Amino acid sequence: MTQEIDRTWDLTNLYAGFDDPAYAADREELSALVDAYAARVDELAEAGAFDADALAQLLEMEERMWVLGADLTKFTSLSQAVDAADAVAQASMGKLNAVFARMALPTSLVCRWTAELELTEDDFARLPVLDAYRFLIGQMAERGRHMLSPEEENLFARVQPFAGQAWVDQRNVLVSFASAELDGRKRSLTELRNFATSNDADLRRRAFDAEIECSRSIEQGMSFCLNGIKAQESMEAQMRGYASVLDLTMAQSHMKAATLDALWTSVRAHLPMFHAYMRKKAQMLGHEGGLPWWDVLAGVGACSRVFSIDDARDYLVKHLGGFAPDLGELVERAFANRWIDFYPRMGKSGGAFCRNLTNQRESRVLTNFDGSLKAVTTIAHELGHAYHGQQIEDHRPLNRTYTMPVAETASNFNEILVMNAAIAEAEGAERLALLEQRLQACTQTVCDIYSRFLFEKSVIEQNQEGFLFPEKLCELMVAAQKEAYGDGLDANALHPYMWVNKVHYYSPDLAYYNFPYAFGLLLSAGLYERYQVAGPAFAEKYRRMLASTTVCTVEEAAAVAGVDVTTVEFWDSCFAAVALQIEEFLQA
Repeated sequence: MTQEIDRTWDLTNLYAGFDDPAYAADREELSALVDAYAARVDELAEAGAFDADALAQLLEMEERMWVLGADLTKFTSLSQAVDAADAVAQASMGKLNAVFARMALPTSLVCRWTAELELTEDDFARLPVLDAYRFLIGQMAERGRHMLSPEEENLFARVQPFAGQAWVDQRNVLVSFASAELDGRKRSLTELRNFATSNDADLRRRAFDAEIECSRSIEQGMSFCLNGIKAQESMEAQMRGYASVLDLTMAQSHMKAATLDALWTSVRAHLPMFHAYMRKKAQMLGHEGGLPWWDVLAGVGACSRVFSIDDARDYLVKHLGGFAPDLGELVERAFANRWIDFYPRMGKSGGAFCRNLTNQRESRVLTNFDGSLKAVTTIAHELGHAYHGQQIEDHRPLNRTYTMPVAETASNFNEILVMNAAIAEAEGAERLALLEQRLQACTQTVCDIYSRFLFEKSVIEQNQEGFLFPEKLCELMVAAQKEAYGDGLDANALHPYMWVNKVHYYSPDLAYYNFPYAFGLLLSAGLYERYQVAGPAFAEKYRRMLASTTVCTVEEAAAVAGVDVTTVEFWDSCFAAVALQIEEFLQA
């Protein structure tokens, strides 16, 4: 029993449980603070007296609400993530959402007022809280310029628990409890996905067929979830005066559209080399006409090492700590202090994620560990998020949130550190196996993420014309995969149900959730190249860049590390190392 408990995460630094008096007290205090904030906004509205001092006061009130709200929300959502059937957690999240909904009207008014407020350098000097939140205030003003009427904003927020969020909750329940039979046992969708990395070729194929069956069993419900969320995203973008959902996403991401355009231009130019890698891999596995989907994640060669959890810890401490000692120390803390929930189980969310508990100066990582090197790199990936969180802990509370594009930089940088070190240490068949595993990860991030972007763009556009039934969603997914993977994959063995599997499509608050993974991978590759030139001294510049990501635009944060992400030339440079690795693989 001790072994099982130690391999789950410990949330007691947040609360002992939903029956913890501190949980109820904090929720009550949060509710009171929301009411006080709303009352103060009402006073300002009645007096027509919004100025720099009023903004400073409201920001200080928001800080306390953010601290309480972060702890309550993270404890509740983390509890849900490991037990979708936890009725108490579901009910508690509903109550929290109701409290947050009451903030919609007052915050919309504050943003609208801020858009019209002319702050001077004397204001910033006189009121330190304003100076600390210069960037945030600018973002508030930008949102203010796209605000609806107060009544519309209030209504929009109040219906969220019954609109987009309801579809999210439904999706999570459907996926958590979906199952199909494999080898005489009912398997969850997560378990079936994990077989994709099995060394048994026949098992990979049968698990894929079961995964398709499992996905098909929930396709109708999932189609309603996806259509509902995308319809809401389109409606909101239109109502707020954005030209498209993507334009709204760029604003939310604190990123220029030109930056994303430069990224995709470079990606499209480099797709052929990834297709060549996949064709070579297909030949090695005995396939003609490209790689079938069930073998996309299959290993090649003699890489058969199985990691225990202790092995994984030691491996990560060695390779991540070699870049920066404080990164190695963070790994040790995460394993020693039960930051990580390791193993899959029924009702637990699939995939992996990290939640930074910046108030506690800790993080929590969910993974579905199977002992493979891929599983180890997944932990490295998520602990990259934790390291990012560590760099922003000293910011004031409202400056501890970074946007998705930069969110995937530290995570991918960790993956590069681990895999490149492992490849460099290996020889012969083991080196080939590790090289292929690295190329596999890069291909997934570049080709698959590009396919996801294409798919989501098509869904958003066509959903505005009418409901997209499962057959149409599968058709769009296959079309996107063909464009992104080209002749690298077997056109007759694609995965039409990846829209069921990937949680990233189901976020009513942020569309195009997928592209940041490609952005992060390639940006981290560019940063790694600079680390190779600069040596250990680069670690401090890297930390400063991560710390800056919450208080400036994506482009400005990258500039701290000395790169210009608006140019195709920069993104082209990010492919240099992987191009050499592909060439080595093709010569094997």
